Amino acid sequence: MASTAIARRHVVTFSSPTWNSPRVVMPLALPLPKNTMDIRYVACGDHRTACDCREAELSEEISELRWERDRVLRVLREELATHATWAYHDSNERDLLAECKCTGCVIVRRLDFYSIGGSTVTRSSEPGRTR
Repeated sequence: MASTAIARRHVVTFSSPTWNSPRVVMPLALPLPKNTMDIRYVACGDHRTACDCREAELSEEISELRWERDRVLRVLREELATHATWAYHDSNERDLLAECKCTGCVIVRRLDFYSIGGSTVTRSSEPGRTR
C-alpha cells in the first residue's frame, strides 16, 4: 500500500551577495532544530557557523520573542477594547480632545498600533456645523 504522506524536502536558502547571481539552495538531511530540546543541540561538539546548536538557540529565541509579542498585543487589545484610542472628525482629521488619555492608549498611539483599541468618529468642528 502506498503512503499518502508527501515527503518534504529540507533546504536552506541563502541570498546571493550580488543582485545578478542566483540564490544558493543547500539541501539538508534533517530539518533544522526548532529548540534546545533537540538531541542535536547536546550532541554539537564543534561550534561552527550555522551549526545545529546555534540554529537551535536562534530558533528557540525567535519563538519566545514571538510568543511574548503576541501576548503583549493580546493583553493590549483586551484592555483597550472599549477605549477611544483613536478619534476622528467627520472630515477624517484626528480629534485630539476626544481621544482617550490613559497611559495604555498613549503608548498604543506612540507605537502606531492602529489595530489596538477602539476608534470613534466625532462631529466636525467646522464653522456653521452644530456639535
